[in-house]
Amino acid sequence: MARKFTPREVIARSYPSWDFAMSDRLIAWLDHCGYEIVKKRQELAAKAVTRELHAEVVDA
Repeated sequence: MARKFTPREVIARSYPSWDFAMSDRLIAWLDHCGYEIVKKRQELAAKAVTRELHAEVVDA
């Protein structure tokens, strides 16, 4: 089973040594600007994968 990361962990791991302070500042800045981090709904994720698979099919 795949490990589930929190938004804070995902942002922090993009910085050297998992900078959680920078992650917290970025999340606070996004919140201040009116953005919100939301969970992806599973049915939307499944549709996106299906669409990507069908996009590669070429009718000749």
